[in-house]
Amino acid sequence: MKNYLFNAAENYFYSKSPDPFSYKDAGDTEKNLFHIISNSSDKSVFSQELMSRAHDWPTYYHLTSLRSNILRPFENKIKHGSTLELGAGCGAVTRFIGELGGKVTALEGSMARARVIGARCIDLPNVEVVADLIQNFHTDEKFDVVTLIGVLEYSRLYVKSDDSVQTLLELARAYLKPDGIVVLAIENQMGLKYFCGAPEDHFGCPMFGVNNSYTETSIVTFGRKELSDRCKKAGFESIKLYVPVPDYKTPVSIIYPEGFSENQNQMGWDIAPILSGAVFVDRQNPVHPTFSLEAALTVTANNGLGQDLANSFLFELGNQANDLNKNILAAHYGTQRPAKHSKETRFTINANAVTANTRYVSNTPNLDSAPWAPSVYHAGAHWHSELIRLVNRPVWSMKDLAGWANVWINALKKHATLGAENTIPELAHYKRLLPDNFIDATPANFIVKNSHEDFFFDLEWNLSKAIPLEFVVFRGLFMSFIRITSCARPGQDVPLKLVELIQGIMQIHGLEILKNDWELFLHIFNSFQNQTQDISGDVLNEHTSQIATEFLKVRQLFT
Repeated sequence: MKNYLFNAAENYFYSKSPDPFSYKDAGDTEKNLFHIISNSSDKSVFSQELMSRAHDWPTYYHLTSLRSNILRPFENKIKHGSTLELGAGCGAVTRFIGELGGKVTALEGSMARARVIGARCIDLPNVEVVADLIQNFHTDEKFDVVTLIGVLEYSRLYVKSDDSVQTLLELARAYLKPDGIVVLAIENQMGLKYFCGAPEDHFGCPMFGVNNSYTETSIVTFGRKELSDRCKKAGFESIKLYVPVPDYKTPVSIIYPEGFSENQNQMGWDIAPILSGAVFVDRQNPVHPTFSLEAALTVTANNGLGQDLANSFLFELGNQANDLNKNILAAHYGTQRPAKHSKETRFTINANAVTANTRYVSNTPNLDSAPWAPSVYHAGAHWHSELIRLVNRPVWSMKDLAGWANVWINALKKHATLGAENTIPELAHYKRLLPDNFIDATPANFIVKNSHEDFFFDLEWNLSKAIPLEFVVFRGLFMSFIRITSCARPGQDVPLKLVELIQGIMQIHGLEILKNDWELFLHIFNSFQNQTQDISGDVLNEHTSQIATEFLKVRQLFT
């Protein structure tokens, strides 16, 4: 490249006369990442080798496969075109773009970070890494995609201009082909979790963004309208807003612009379970929440505020209108799993009906040919969401809880058979058995349409043996309660220790785990949880270790 020298040993270009760039993660993160990546044979998006070496939030953030999900809505345009990544960080997203097969120029101001990207993408000839400041980089090339992922908020620190935010947006637009798009991801200054007490991401101080404590020379984030107006001012004719949840850093789901259309609600489409379901996996939740984020997100969705109060934004900006993703409502990604289990489920609107389609995404370069498996989208009451509502009413009781569980347990019983055939021999004394794929028939995978109609969905796993009803109820209750990040204080009859609460609900319904079977139940539970992560069944996983010790997360205030 003109005006650049190439560090062949570390696979990146650098300026002949570099300007200083001070940004870095805390401690020796960049140095540690370079060591981890350089000494790993598998550098791919889904590398279990890399993830096994993530030991803290910075290394997890830079190595998790969840990072790639932020660009999955645009994968076809990326795969068949060219991408300029402005502020490429440590290469997690760069690696995904490179694996898709399109040409990518990854521009990063920090030389220490550029060498990390070079190491991560050493085996991808379509990836070009450049260490230089965004405002110093010049090329006559125009791109199909330009990305600003976690970058715009730093513009006041690193871009010298009277209005650095506006300058950076205009710079990104200047690199576009006529039909190209800018992909902009950033935190929302008005994100609901920040009202709930989560610290502002960059300053670590609660209410910092909500109080607009930013200065003209500090990091800054914006609300939806202010940022949209800035994009219009930069000259973008097409502005589409997607919502990644729980945020843009580690999204497990993305709601597309069409997913917020009130017209789709008439088809039974409901974004609330997607919004609230992601709270549990957010690693940056408030430590002492003032209200239930899960419950409040449902309220925001029902009142058309899902975009305004999202934790993060994902903007698709263009110079002209396009039909990209026009029929897609949302996508959910099971990509925190090992490669062979990683999948994407897309919800689409066709012929006035909502459909769900699933494919496995581990073989990234061949996504175009990855087959989609269609399934039915069931509208109705999502039963885990009903639990969230229940436990956030003041002084909720065991009677309330038993009534909620009764609907789900009765639905399980409809699928139960009598007899001990094809089950684990040591559990043959449990007479009501469920099909082997019902191991994950939890309330989170259960929809109630009306008093006579209910559905289990997403039963993708199986144990290869029939399963006692008692085990499915035990696991389903535990997985339901462990996902509740906060609840109102219950009545005095409700045990706060989860194992006692679960046993109490089961006893009300005439279900009992015999004392001698507890160890076997825990072993099956542990083995199954590990199976989903491709981990040896003998390793004690986090959930198993929590069963005997975890308590309900009762809010101390406003309950």
